[in-house]
Amino acid sequence: MSYTIHEVAQKMGISTYSIRYYHDHGMLPFVQRDENNNRVFSDDDLEWLNIIVCLRATGMPVERIQHYLDLVQEGETTVPERYDMMKAQQERTLSEISDLKKHLSTINFKVDHYAQIMESHEPDSFVPSNLREDSADQTA
Repeated sequence: MSYTIHEVAQKMGISTYSIRYYHDHGMLPFVQRDENNNRVFSDDDLEWLNIIVCLRATGMPVERIQHYLDLVQEGETTVPERYDMMKAQQERTLSEISDLKKHLSTINFKVDHYAQIMESHEPDSFVPSNLREDSADQTA
């Protein structure tokens, strides 16, 4: 099956600009052109693009992604280096997930707190002391 750049952008949830950028920087090496010089993407191209999007979304710099894709094209002898790259990215991503879970816990606490305030019609007890009215009265 083949896809236009707009179909790919919609399917992948990224901009056509990003796709062009990846292609123009050699990260989508097998994308063909039609008779009007428009990019035509295959399912294999979408697999490459999916890897690129995944690695970018998990914070890998474009240069490292390019290096990874170059290694893939070099063949089997690069498997150990590719493994090391993916292992490092996995560790970074797991660390980010852990940090996000901690932040989500704080946000969940605040959501529950505000829901309880709205339900009970009581004042917010978690206002920093320098913002409380009684604190402002004491310093004025």
